[in-house]
Amino acid sequence: MVAPRLLAVACLLASAGASAAPLTYHLTDPAQKYAIEVLFPQPPAQSFEGAPAQITLRDKSSGQVLQRIDSPAAFAVYKPGSQELEINQAPAYGDQSALFFDDFNFDGQQDLAVRNGSEGGYGGPSYDIYLSDPASLTLVFSPAFSSLTRDEQLGMFGVDPVAKRLDTRSKQGCCWHQSATWKIENNEPVMVSEKIEAMQMPTQAKPYMPMGYLDVTERELKDGQWIEHQSLAGPYAEPPLTFRGTLNDKIAFELWWQIQGEVYIGEVRYGKTGSGKPIRLVGDYVYGRGVLLHELDDDGQITGDWTLKGEPDEQGNYTGTWRSPKRTFNTNMRLAEFKIAPQKLEGVASNQREGDYRMTHFVERIISQLSVKILPGIDDGPETVDITIDYAQLKDPPSEIHYQSALLAGNLAIVLDAQGGPVLRLQLLNGAAVVTGYGEYRKYGGSYVKIP
Repeated sequence: MVAPRLLAVACLLASAGASAAPLTYHLTDPAQKYAIEVLFPQPPAQSFEGAPAQITLRDKSSGQVLQRIDSPAAFAVYKPGSQELEINQAPAYGDQSALFFDDFNFDGQQDLAVRNGSEGGYGGPSYDIYLSDPASLTLVFSPAFSSLTRDEQLGMFGVDPVAKRLDTRSKQGCCWHQSATWKIENNEPVMVSEKIEAMQMPTQAKPYMPMGYLDVTERELKDGQWIEHQSLAGPYAEPPLTFRGTLNDKIAFELWWQIQGEVYIGEVRYGKTGSGKPIRLVGDYVYGRGVLLHELDDDGQITGDWTLKGEPDEQGNYTGTWRSPKRTFNTNMRLAEFKIAPQKLEGVASNQREGDYRMTHFVERIISQLSVKILPGIDDGPETVDITIDYAQLKDPPSEIHYQSALLAGNLAIVLDAQGGPVLRLQLLNGAAVVTGYGEYRKYGGSYVKIP
């Protein structure tokens, strides 16, 4: 989307005062075609409050009145007593300008959008669109263009003068988002592409789907026919949280975590008592317990388990425990700012997914080796992941399982048996993997570290 250029704004002739006298602004437009008056007979008390307004367009050279446009619910972004009215200021969902000039139908002529109410999605700004008419001195109201700012649309549409396209956005709740691109045909907008992202969650139909993935539907109009492509994307990653704290009020540490779908990833670095080298953390949120993070060394050995409350107490402290087979410490930490290398927050790269991963647990005498191979998709279908897990525990004979499954979003496999029952779920991370085993396959589950 190409950002609109900003306008210089003119001075205020009458300020909003306690008497609520009529408020008039004198403005100009980017093409220097008009002398513009914006009159609020009864001005709003503050920014973002709607009030009736009349926009008068005069010929800039002669002063002749060319057109008057009424807006029952215009908005002014201003502070009472200020000397400016903002126009052409980022007229998207968040900011709300009174007027916006641009060439909306790409005919080389300047058009006008007039703020009129909050009929966009979630009370977002809506605009009346007036198009330039070569056969007339007045601008012509366009219901079709105006509709692109109403109903579920999130504010004023974007204008791309190079591609000659308009862009709109809409959403329903937190978990459904749509973006669309429009061309101009017979002086009306026509949708030519659409992208819909719907958040996936575990359901009765898909009980093994982890949270944080998106169903992506992309449609494109070609030769009068809609071509549709569906895929899965994710996981959605939240901004990381960074902490500093102590174990038993003595051992200092820095810790960060990031939620990627259902999985927590992160690192901990100990102060004077440790090597200073970051230690990998992988875990999840356990209902009733909080955030559970496994401390993993380079061989996949769990060196300690963090159990932390996911929310701070009234003093802003995040508390919990750190446990190893030999020791237990109380933890206390607070949010603190420090930098994380950007590559540590990225998902697994395509060329880093294949290889061997290991999980070890010395106390329970478990060594489990995961081998991952990626096979290319067929006819634009998803890739296939070849999974082998060799599992050994001291008291039991070793066992091996081998499956192939579609690899969704490039990092997720949900393996079912011949009867459709669940076997395991594999999620590939940056330098690690998480396996969730079901039923008799539960023992294969855990956090695996990739072996160089």
